Amino acid sequence: QITLGRATKDNQIDVDLALEGPAWKISRKQGVIKLKNNGEFFIANEGRRPIYIDGRPVLGGNKWKLNNNSVVEVSE
Repeated sequence: QITLGRATKDNQIDVDLALEGPAWKISRKQGVIKLKNNGEFFIANEGRRPIYIDGRPVLGGNKWKLNNNSVVEVSE
């Protein structure tokens, strides 16, 4: 599993989105990408802001299947 978000002194993550620019609105733990036993990848939005998968919003508390070449955008 890979965690996306904003790293802090007390919160280490795999992909630090704060390195990409102003990210004060991004949650410390914005999302998690997991590989299921059947070989499919899913992203779970664990933040308050939507994550867009191929232009479709995935709201906080929801998950979405990732396809080959899916575009993942994190809203500011």
